[in-house]
Amino acid sequence: MLQILVAVTLGLSIMVSGCAALKASPSTGGGFVPVAQMAPRADLPFQKVWFKAGVDFERYKSIYIPPVNTGFLLQSNWWQQNFRQGQMQEDLAMMAQYMRDEFKTAFANDPSHHYQVVEAPQPDSLTLELAITELVPSNVALSILEYAPYGGGAAVKLMERATGAESTVAFEAKMKDAATGDILAMFADRQVKKIRIIDLKAFTWYAHGREIIREWAEQFVGLANQRPGETIEGSSSFTLMPW
Repeated sequence: MLQILVAVTLGLSIMVSGCAALKASPSTGGGFVPVAQMAPRADLPFQKVWFKAGVDFERYKSIYIPPVNTGFLLQSNWWQQNFRQGQMQEDLAMMAQYMRDEFKTAFANDPSHHYQVVEAPQPDSLTLELAITELVPSNVALSILEYAPYGGGAAVKLMERATGAESTVAFEAKMKDAATGDILAMFADRQVKKIRIIDLKAFTWYAHGREIIREWAEQFVGLANQRPGETIEGSSSFTLMPW
């Protein structure tokens, strides 16, 4: 019993002390948008943004979200090659469809009905082009080991941190005038899975990624409804929810 308590205490210490450290570092960019020419903005949750000056977004009444671009995916580490080799193309197609559906649903369910979601661009439409530029799944085998007794969890946490093998997702996006094709805004963000004391999401490959994408969709709806002086909060790196 004492050994289990020590393991739990050690795991909690790593989680709490690692909250700031596990804040995802910005992506170096997948090439869909020029992230080097973009910058953070204090009132928005995304790591890099750019807005064209003088745009009146209120004149747009609808939004078109085309299929998510996967051609700029960063194949960045051993995790992707070794643990999902052979399935990554199928996984990526699934997650791209999930992202498109989640964004369309978030805008369609917006209580403010700021933009009507359309299936083809209209003269009054914004086009939101999205690209997944990084997709690192959880590893189910390691996640099972994490909940082994006698320090397994702490050891796995340290292993993940040392190798960079944690579930992450990065996106880049362009907001365009559907009629002219002019780029009005650009966004980029990269997020790592949330810290959880008990992490049931770790037992499936992409539950963390889905959670991150869902939060991005909500943040974009918040951006559409942003009032002057309002700050759209970013995602928390810690949650007490196990799922």
